[in-house]
Amino acid sequence: MSSLLTAARGAARTFARTAGALALDAANGSLRAVEAVGDKVRGRESTPGVLRVHVVILSDANGPLCRPEDVRPALDRAGEVLEAEAGIRVRITGVDVITAPAPPEALDPRANRGLLLDDILGRTSFYLDHLPQRVLGLVGAPVTVVVVREISGRTTGCSLGISADWVITQASLYDRAAEHSYDETVLAHELGHALNLPHHRDRGNLMFPVSSPPKDLRGTALSGWQAAILQASRHVVPGVGRDTPAG
Repeated sequence: MSSLLTAARGAARTFARTAGALALDAANGSLRAVEAVGDKVRGRESTPGVLRVHVVILSDANGPLCRPEDVRPALDRAGEVLEAEAGIRVRITGVDVITAPAPPEALDPRANRGLLLDDILGRTSFYLDHLPQRVLGLVGAPVTVVVVREISGRTTGCSLGISADWVITQASLYDRAAEHSYDETVLAHELGHALNLPHHRDRGNLMFPVSSPPKDLRGTALSGWQAAILQASRHVVPGVGRDTPAG
């Protein structure tokens, strides 16, 4: 009975959090649309929006799973892609290394439905305890990238889906010496999920579900509708309209 009650409470908590996040996304998207129309009427252009990203690197008994500098190329790549394809600048708010060994369920999490179920059952509490923001769901709150040891199944990155506040990525993604796992596109791909993008069937698209280094990496393109969804996310601080310089 207690396990059923825990699951019911967890499901209600997850549903309420997701519903609240989607409501904020809808409100933010509507506001962005109104501002865009207003800027166009006034002949103004908007500065890029800003996405704050925080990184948390876990440790096992052997120490940190990777170094902060190992993650930097993937962060830089995500910033380049999102600014070029969606007009969003990535701002790194910090890279934290948790030196105390994480519990096994945090080091080697399940993926997809398994991760969602674990979140409902409270098994992702270690991640939540180390998020930088104390109140989740606020507009402009960062997306936290948690670096774990290994994700079950044939995946190296995962999120809870739409409107997620955190995503997980496997440490091997950031090891340049491991050519069959090093992949700078995964972090940007998972940020896309956190900002409400579904998978895309075009291999040249950032949201293509499969990327196989070193020779068969997914692309990094985004379509116009994908850019609009990203810009509407509650995680993105809108740009500011400014007058277009006289030509």
